[in-house]
Amino acid sequence: MVFSKRLFSSWICFLFFTGFLSNLSAQVLLTNQILDLRSETSFGQSIHKWSFKPGDSPLVTEEKEDDLYLDEESGQTKALRFLHAQPILEESVRNGWISGFQIQTAWDKVRDGDGEFYFPDFHKYRETYKGYGWYRTEILITEEDIRSKFKSRNLTLRLGQISQADAVYWNGKFIGGTGLLFDTEEGSELEDKSLYSDKIRFYQIPTDQLKTDEPNVLAVRVYAKYPLSPGLSHDKFYISSVKYSERAEYWNDFKKIFVIVLTLLLGSFYLYWQFLFRSEDDATIYFALGSIFMALNTLFQSQIIYSVIADGFWIKKIEYFAWIGLVHLLFNFIVRFAHVLQGWIKITNRYIDGAGVLSMFVVLFSPNLLFLSKFFFYWSFVTILLGGALFYIIFLGRKVPSIGTVSLGFCVFVLLIMNDVFVEMQWEWYPSHTFLKDYAFAAFSISVALSIVKNMIDSRRLVEKQREEKDRLSRYFSPAVMETIVADNIKLGGEEKHIATLFSDIVGFTTFAEKNPPGVVLQNLNTIFESLSDLIFHYSATLDKFIGDAIMAFWGAPKQTELDAYHAIACAVDMQKKMEEINRELGVPPGTFRLRIGVNFGEAIVGNIGSVKRMDYTVIGDAVNTAARLESHGIPGKVAVSEAAFLAAGGAEYIEFEDTKELTLKGKVEPVKVYFVTKVKPRPVV
Repeated sequence: MVFSKRLFSSWICFLFFTGFLSNLSAQVLLTNQILDLRSETSFGQSIHKWSFKPGDSPLVTEEKEDDLYLDEESGQTKALRFLHAQPILEESVRNGWISGFQIQTAWDKVRDGDGEFYFPDFHKYRETYKGYGWYRTEILITEEDIRSKFKSRNLTLRLGQISQADAVYWNGKFIGGTGLLFDTEEGSELEDKSLYSDKIRFYQIPTDQLKTDEPNVLAVRVYAKYPLSPGLSHDKFYISSVKYSERAEYWNDFKKIFVIVLTLLLGSFYLYWQFLFRSEDDATIYFALGSIFMALNTLFQSQIIYSVIADGFWIKKIEYFAWIGLVHLLFNFIVRFAHVLQGWIKITNRYIDGAGVLSMFVVLFSPNLLFLSKFFFYWSFVTILLGGALFYIIFLGRKVPSIGTVSLGFCVFVLLIMNDVFVEMQWEWYPSHTFLKDYAFAAFSISVALSIVKNMIDSRRLVEKQREEKDRLSRYFSPAVMETIVADNIKLGGEEKHIATLFSDIVGFTTFAEKNPPGVVLQNLNTIFESLSDLIFHYSATLDKFIGDAIMAFWGAPKQTELDAYHAIACAVDMQKKMEEINRELGVPPGTFRLRIGVNFGEAIVGNIGSVKRMDYTVIGDAVNTAARLESHGIPGKVAVSEAAFLAAGGAEYIEFEDTKELTLKGKVEPVKVYFVTKVKPRPVV
């Protein structure tokens, strides 16, 4: 969770030193079930005291039986204990301990009483002391603390992030180590894989080594190979019951797992949303991939990973690798979500992607932890630039639906990241000591999920609106024309097509209108039109318009088939039959209302005719005029079909007629042969 150099940070108070360190008792703060071992220097009050001595410790000289172990390589019997870890310091090692300095600083930032640096150059420190140092403190635990606070003698020591390797001694006994083992020889240089600057340490205190109502000595041997967190961090340092520490450890793991599962679920959900509704938009692909990288980054920051991979160097590599991938994928997601991937932004984005891929390779092939940390530190400035660029991109895409919700999540993401930067810098004015980067992407993911929900609601409303619009338009237009209008594919102009056109007129309606009130006339006319319209739509026609008591319909546009003429004639025949039923429904004598129908087939112009502000989807041309003339010259109760329509419908094989005539129509030089059709035979669907 570090961007680079781990500053020697939080919660170490002052070393106690008045000449005899072993005679001083530390002040501790017991809150609820934990004994806090930190130094709250950021709030101006020192709670706990520590002492520090640079360099490693010599081994004990006395060879007691329980202090020895057999070095199998050399075959020698060696002592286990270091002098600096002894409960009572010998005279030879009492001098050189430092006290009274600000704890939340690195070794190279520690000042003496005159304000001068003790160790201004870490490299010189490492050269002099080989990167080793020791911490000591005394801890007083009373019987009352055991009964009322811990409620158990089975205690655990929690040391947060402490240097890059450590070995811990309680009252002179080795109780655990990370990187450093109990038999790591004095001045040994550790490999990078043994450095665990971010690991949280839990060490169980042996019950036989626990003293009550008298000081317990905690000594910590630390090692720093690089100027990265060379000492105690600002994490939690406390003693608690084993039950409490296990619960705290489980809770920390749960939070990590929760973030991992949440990011993966939201990424998968958004990817599913894209496949369903936004297949043309690849922004969701980048978000889904970013979720995977965030989950990977969180996993490699968790304590779980240390039980799986025993290589601290590679753990940091994968953590930084995943974070770089996340940042670049997040950048790509917002750029595409805001729909601004064009022009110079598109070109710049290619270079940014290239830089991201190159950075990820550099991280994977870093030669050591120092190079890795420094590279990531300088790369973090690129993150700042990308963050600033994203604010500008969000501004450009401010009109995109749901960009407001996403931008709010991005702002929360940035604020939580900035919290980690402030905590890392350990500024006196900033009180927080908690890293929140884990929750940053989770917060952003939730905002994206909210945008999904918003899009789902908007989509549902749009579907409902379109359904209502279709219901409304279906009263005025045929289904095919209605779909064209809803899809917003309407433009002024037309095209030539072979069209079958039908004109019908109600014979006897004018006389009926003269003898009846307007309300009755309108009611009867609507009843007739409703029945005939349903029949016309049944035959997949485009109902063009109602002209008084006449109807105009056509086949062949917007959709054209080889059965257009056949369907037009079949529809006309059924309309004549339907008219007989309508007379009975209206309660009028048979033959009161009859139809004259004319059908023609030929080339016509079909499209949106009129002006930009007012247009009709209709057909015009000689073939249309001929159909109108056939209707006006037709016989009531009969269907007049032109020869062109008769042949296009399949001729005598499918069409039965009772008579033919040669009619001279207005505007026509040659007579038109007309078939008076009585029946259509079934025809295979093409």
